[in-house]
Amino acid sequence: MTNQTILEPLPEDQWFIESQELRSFVATVREISASTVDDRTQTLARLKSYFQELLAQQQWLSEKFAQVNPESRMGGGIGQWLLYRAKDRSLSVFSLVIPPGSTTPVHDHLAWGLIGLYKGNQEETVYRRVDNGDAEGHAQLQVTEVQSLQPGDIYCLLPPDGDIHAVKTTSQSTSVSIHLLGNDTGCILRHQFIPESHSVKSFRSGYSNAPCKEEQEKEHAQVR
Repeated sequence: MTNQTILEPLPEDQWFIESQELRSFVATVREISASTVDDRTQTLARLKSYFQELLAQQQWLSEKFAQVNPESRMGGGIGQWLLYRAKDRSLSVFSLVIPPGSTTPVHDHLAWGLIGLYKGNQEETVYRRVDNGDAEGHAQLQVTEVQSLQPGDIYCLLPPDGDIHAVKTTSQSTSVSIHLLGNDTGCILRHQFIPESHSVKSFRSGYSNAPCKEEQEKEHAQVR
């Protein structure tokens, strides 16, 4: 089942954090992704070492973007802080902040990407769909992997492989992961799965610091 949203372009690239480290990394991402557009496996392989360098630098991410968010649409106080997105919505970088003991919903991303743990410890449960997706609102999932993550650990997203997961903070302190995705993840409509009831629904996770124009327009239309 696909539900990729087509979003209107932005007037310009958006930066929400002033960081030369992040700017240099994004420039590298754009260069490599443009030259490997027909082979995203190669894109991810070539980007890993650069991403590892970014994660190893512990000064560039300000405390503002490592905070929980009690009003999060992800629930559990999870903060999703947009750091950068391309004007054509083809690339975004954000931090995901999960309080101790909290777990994300089971969700997908609908894009290639890299996720790396910046602070704290996490447990990731990876799923795959074992149904054909024909029945609306129904999804049968199977757990394919459970892995413990330490700071500096990186994993790849390349739909459909590894694109459905849930992440839990296992450390006594908040965990922070950095996400590099080939879409505007917080503003597209993607999928939230409820394995216990074999169900799935569309959702827009949003960002803690950048309202989605699409959601604002929907709310405005409902008010009228």
